[in-house]
Amino acid sequence: MMSEEVKKPWKDGLHSEKRGIRSGKSEDNMKQINKLLVANRGEIAVRIFRTLNRMGIATVAVYSEADRDSLHVQHADERYLLQGNSLSDTYLNIEQIIAIARECEADAIHPGYGFLSENPLFARAVEETGMIFAGPTAEAIALMGNKKEARVLAVSLGIPVIEGAVGSAEELAEKAGEMGYPVMIKAAAGGGGKGMRIAWSEKEFRELLESTQREAKNYFGNSEVYIEKYLADPRHIEIQLLADHDGNIVTLYERECSMQRRHQKIIEEAPAPNVSASLRNNLCEAAIKLAGKIGYRNAGTIEFLVKEDQFYFLEMNTRIQVEHPVSEMITGIDIVREQIMIAMGKPLSFTQNDIKISGHAIEARIYAEDPANGFLPSPGKVHFHKPPSGKGVRVETALSENGEISAMFDPMVSKLIVHGTTRETARKKLVKSLRHYVLLGIRTNIPFLIDLAGTSEFVEGKSNTNLVEHLQQNRKNVQPHIPDKELLAMAFLFAKPVKKETGNSTWQNIGYWRLLPDAHLLINREPLTHHYFYHNPHHLSVQKNNIHKDYRLVERTDDSLRIDVSGNIHTLYYHARNGEVFFHHEGVTAVVSHARYLGRETLRAINENPVLEGDSIVRAPMHGTVVKISVKEGESVAKGDTLLVLESMKMENKITATVMAYVKQIEVNQGDIIENDAPMIILTDKIVH
Repeated sequence: MMSEEVKKPWKDGLHSEKRGIRSGKSEDNMKQINKLLVANRGEIAVRIFRTLNRMGIATVAVYSEADRDSLHVQHADERYLLQGNSLSDTYLNIEQIIAIARECEADAIHPGYGFLSENPLFARAVEETGMIFAGPTAEAIALMGNKKEARVLAVSLGIPVIEGAVGSAEELAEKAGEMGYPVMIKAAAGGGGKGMRIAWSEKEFRELLESTQREAKNYFGNSEVYIEKYLADPRHIEIQLLADHDGNIVTLYERECSMQRRHQKIIEEAPAPNVSASLRNNLCEAAIKLAGKIGYRNAGTIEFLVKEDQFYFLEMNTRIQVEHPVSEMITGIDIVREQIMIAMGKPLSFTQNDIKISGHAIEARIYAEDPANGFLPSPGKVHFHKPPSGKGVRVETALSENGEISAMFDPMVSKLIVHGTTRETARKKLVKSLRHYVLLGIRTNIPFLIDLAGTSEFVEGKSNTNLVEHLQQNRKNVQPHIPDKELLAMAFLFAKPVKKETGNSTWQNIGYWRLLPDAHLLINREPLTHHYFYHNPHHLSVQKNNIHKDYRLVERTDDSLRIDVSGNIHTLYYHARNGEVFFHHEGVTAVVSHARYLGRETLRAINENPVLEGDSIVRAPMHGTVVKISVKEGESVAKGDTLLVLESMKMENKITATVMAYVKQIEVNQGDIIENDAPMIILTDKIVH
């Protein structure tokens, strides 16, 4: 355990060793909320508005120019444009948001998650105006938002923490050596998976320390970091709390959040599988002890790392969590509603004994990213979006049928939440729903999530925070989904418009029906020649390896095809654009076009690798900001060396050399904002003088 002097920067509040405590009511804090502004964007704003509408509270949205078409703007009663282009000018601009709240005469502000939600200056500014902050006090946010101070509090209460250290860069380097590598470098004001790096050796410690400090300053306005001894393959389990003004505290029990990539959760569930009653009780009691000590109120989450039955305090999130829906679905409690009721000064209307666990819920986060390429962000235009639906299926998103996934924000597109009577029922429902989740135009992690939910480790509830990385490294059970190229080729030929189109349409570009023995196509930019037999516009067949297959078009709409393949019905969704047709089938997406209609960008993508031998241009794999250039002109680089660091969608991405080469020319400067495919560095196989 870390040797830390126990200070008391907090005020003693109520606490109890019992799981769930109640005290007498007080009418002193009662206030009414008639109109509320949500100082956030995207799916969480939409989700908050839904509850506010049920409560009869008028809703106010704020939005940046990039979010003009977002659902959260459309769903609000009133909407106000945030002036400015950067996050600091818009969603992080306390002064502007407070001014809008005053202008529209809002009674309260809900911060959502991320952005200003854990900024004590924002909470205090709201309270000083006389408005209600739908969250904890500024003092609680300040204390628990500083991970170092939160550790001190945990230590004072006898709650285990992982061995760690604080200090200057030199002191941290020295203490890391004393503790032994690997160590985790963490932002003191961090959260949400940001501001975290694992240093495996002394050699890389300095570079990672600087990178973590830079990211911490960028996201949290505080470059302060500390280190902890790295705990191998732990589980990440958290406790959901609700606390009112009278000191009543209850838990909605635990959530399992161990399935992570890049320290960010991708699958969460409740209750956590394979948790003993004693471990659940110990976690809940520790969480209530922490919250009670500081007199916490509103919704909060205490996170722990768990190794076998030993647990360690990790951090407290003083806000609503991304994954809160799984707790709602197993308890039937609307956490946002409780936040609003508590903010109005009303006591909790239920006790711990009233809260029962019913069934099992699992949430999958849908990200615009490429799992096959290190989970690089994949912002861009969504041509068609059709989430799944059904009993026990819930989708939280701010994306309508189409829209733009901006590089300015986190790459999460939506959350898919399912509920079943048992964990296995919920897991199967998750897989089925993922297979029917249609997102055309961008790369997503949907196929990866489908595979992940089918691994033996996940099926058996044996996940840990490093499982995703281990599975990828070993390629065990998690393989890229390969589209059925024959089905796609036939679907492409069936996808003829119902009505004759005029003008220069996609269908004129790709060609109408022709009695050709071969279809020369590109599927995901790979050439394919397919021999088929034409019977009529609704019936094609293929003869291959002495096997005959009939393809019959059963139904065609503007965005879907139902095709009978020798008695088996397949449903595909599609969108035609610029000579290409985007398809979705069973969780897999693909782009199909006639080989003779290739655009310049497609040709370049087929024929050009990111880094080649000889003079070669290293191009940006995404829109982003150059935050660091790691090489100089004339230097030699080895395969795997970092050339520069590009920040996109709130994540830093190392751009590395794929061959040994020399840096001929650097085309960008630190701080430059560059577009996807922009030239960044020119490499050569010749010595540069």
